[in-house]
Amino acid sequence: MPFVTAFRLPKNGYTIDECEDAFDYSLDSLRFAISDGATESSFSDRWAQSLVKQFVIEPPFGVPPTEDSLQFWLLPQQMEWQSGIDWASLPWFAQEKAERGAYATLVGLEFGAHGTIWQKFVGRALAGEEMMWHAFAVGDSNLFQVRDDELLHAFPLEKSEDFNSRPILLASNAGNNLSALKDIRAAEGGCKPGDLFCLATDALAKWFLAQHEAGEKPWQILRQCQTEEAFAAHVKLIRETQGVRNDDTTMVLLEWRES
Repeated sequence: MPFVTAFRLPKNGYTIDECEDAFDYSLDSLRFAISDGATESSFSDRWAQSLVKQFVIEPPFGVPPTEDSLQFWLLPQQMEWQSGIDWASLPWFAQEKAERGAYATLVGLEFGAHGTIWQKFVGRALAGEEMMWHAFAVGDSNLFQVRDDELLHAFPLEKSEDFNSRPILLASNAGNNLSALKDIRAAEGGCKPGDLFCLATDALAKWFLAQHEAGEKPWQILRQCQTEEAFAAHVKLIRETQGVRNDDTTMVLLEWRES
């Protein structure tokens, strides 16, 4: 069972209630998800929360999901987002903006056993089996896997220069998902005791990769962030001294500790 720490931090000058990032996880199903709601869209915090919650309850069918299965999986969340808005209370310009929908990234990570269908269903590795992980992503939130104090995987973005201001995003308006459905990224790998996994939204993920490219080991710093105060202090420091963008910042860190 992994040891998990997870934190959200809003932009400077904003409250945690105004944070548009979201995360969720379940140690029973071994599912973990992170999402970054786009500030430019309306009610993106609710959209991000809906995506991570549903992934943990029931991820889309397929490893990785197809365009059709992801579209089908999104429908209940899109309907929930639509029905959760008090449209009558919105001024006309806010209604116009909301009608264009909300947008968010998504990274979903799931662990299961490599072997028979039954072992995969149980989700635990038997003696001699290696636990497997599967992930899919849309957008620029990222997953990192560290083994033996070395970065083993970075997904979906592998270099700090890959980040830009116009990532592909999942939309609450089904008609706006053409690009996202054609840009589903997938990855998988093995997991051993001692492995560390980090899910991070874009500002922290870009910093992570830039630090690694400079020969540093950023996971060692993040591993020390065991409280909200420590995480907030670290993010504040890198915003002020390392040029990290003032953005909502979220991390889910899970460590498969050796027994």
